[in-house]
Amino acid sequence: MTWDEFDKEMKTLAGGVDYKPSGIVAVVRGGLVPARLLARDLHVKDVYAITVRRIGEERKLTVDIVEDIRGRHLLLVEDMLETGRGLILAKEQLEAKGAIVKTACLYIMPTSEIKPDFYLKEVDDVVRFPWESPRTRSKEVDR
Repeated sequence: MTWDEFDKEMKTLAGGVDYKPSGIVAVVRGGLVPARLLARDLHVKDVYAITVRRIGEERKLTVDIVEDIRGRHLLLVEDMLETGRGLILAKEQLEAKGAIVKTACLYIMPTSEIKPDFYLKEVDDVVRFPWESPRTRSKEVDR
């Protein structure tokens, strides 16, 4: 996938988001670039990042939003979902802090345990994004 192809896909995804978030939350690392571009396309100023680590089969939130997010309408963003477990944990944590959360992702695999509120398409194979080297994808710690 080239940067131009990625940008076109992001604009298509953004066009399908019928939600007006007051903030966008990226799940680090995969969600960083998509979150920034969704913020651009949806005209959202506040962008946050949280980190979910995989330890064996468990997921743990290791970096969280420190700001008060009670009542905030947030869009939680990932690039693609293989299992979706990291997104599930992140969503639960944000909702536990009182946020109203919708989820967005470019691609999901049939193995994902969650279907995002907004996504572009289902894929059978892992997508290599323009910011990734071939080795980066094989070393990913969570999807």
